[in-house]
Amino acid sequence: MRNMKNLYLMFVITGLLIVGFLSVSHAAVLSKEDFNLYGYVDASYTHNFNNPNSQMNANRIFDIDANSFRTHMAQLVFEKEAKSDGAIADRAGFRIKLNFGEDAKLTGGSGADDVDYQEAYVQYIAPIGNGLDVRIGRMNTLIGYEVIESPLNPNFSRSWLFGLGEPFTTTGLRASYEFNDMVALSVGVINSWFGSTADTNRSKSIEALLGLTPMDWLSVSLFGFWGPEGAVGAKNSDLLQGGGIITAQVMEQTSLVLEGYYAEQENGLGTKDAQWHGIAGYVIHDFDDQWGVRFRMEWFKDADGFLTGTDQKLWEGTATLQYKPTPSLITRVEFRYDKSNKNTFQYGGRAANHQETLATEVIFLF
Repeated sequence: MRNMKNLYLMFVITGLLIVGFLSVSHAAVLSKEDFNLYGYVDASYTHNFNNPNSQMNANRIFDIDANSFRTHMAQLVFEKEAKSDGAIADRAGFRIKLNFGEDAKLTGGSGADDVDYQEAYVQYIAPIGNGLDVRIGRMNTLIGYEVIESPLNPNFSRSWLFGLGEPFTTTGLRASYEFNDMVALSVGVINSWFGSTADTNRSKSIEALLGLTPMDWLSVSLFGFWGPEGAVGAKNSDLLQGGGIITAQVMEQTSLVLEGYYAEQENGLGTKDAQWHGIAGYVIHDFDDQWGVRFRMEWFKDADGFLTGTDQKLWEGTATLQYKPTPSLITRVEFRYDKSNKNTFQYGGRAANHQETLATEVIFLF
C-alpha cells in the first residue's frame, strides 16, 4: 500500500511539472518533441562458488543474492532538457527518474520500498556567460566514477569504492558552469552525504567536481565533499572526502580509467575518527560495436570498520565479457574474485577470507 501511494504521488508531481512548464512562458510553445521518455530493464543470475548458507554475496552492493536470479531494475526517465539559449521555457527543464525492483530498495536508502525516485529536480540555465546550469532537487552525486545505472558502468558488479564508500544520490542545490572546452566546475549545497532526502542536522554540506580536459584523449575529474554529518547538536562530526578520476583513450577502441579517494568521518566511532580509502583501475576494450571486454582491479581499506563492521583490507579482480546483439540489448558474463585480510566472507557455514562469483546479466534499453 505504501509503495502504491508513493507511486501515485510521483505521477501527480510529474503531471504538475508538465502543466507548469507548458504554461511558464507565452513566448515559446512546448510540444511533445520537447520531452523525452526512456529507460531500461535489468535482470541477472549470480552463482557464488562458496555456496554460503546465508545465500548472500558478502560485501557487495546490488548483486547481493547468491545462487539466485534477481530483477535489479526497471527504470523510467521522463525529462525536458534545458537549453542554453532561447526563451524562459527553453531554458527551463526537469528530470524525474523512477526506479522499480530490488535495487530500488538500496537506491532509496530505506531497505524496504521497491519503488524509488532516484532523481527529481528542476533545472534552469541562466543567461550568464556560457550558461549557468542551476538544479534543485534530488540528483546523482558528483562523487565517483561508477553510477547506479548498470548500462553506464563497464562491469556488472559494482566496485567497493562505489558500493561502500561513496554517496549514491544527493538532495539540494547545484550550480554548474563550463568555462571552455577544457574546464568545467560543479558545486552543490546538499542535505546529506548518506543520500537521505531529509537533513539530519541544521547544517548543510558541500560537494564539488572540477572537470579538466587538457587533451582530446585525456580527462581528469577532481571531486570533493565536506560537511557536518552528525545528529542535531553533535560537535566535531565533519565528513571529508577527496579524490579523482583519470580517463585516457589510449587507442580508438581502448580506454584506461583510474579512480582513487580518501575519506574521513570525525568521531564516526564514538570518540574515534573513521577512515576509508581505496583505488581502482579499469581497462575497457571494444573489439567492435557488439563485442567488448572490461577488466577491473581494486583495493579498498575500511580502516576502522565504519562501513563494513570490520577493520579490513579488500582486494578484487573482475573480468567482464559484453555482447550487444542489437544496440538496445546488452548481455554480460562476469567472473569476480574477492579477497580480504579478515574472514568476512562465508564458505558454506564457516567464515572465509575469499569469495568467487560468476554472473550473467541482460539489459534492455528503450
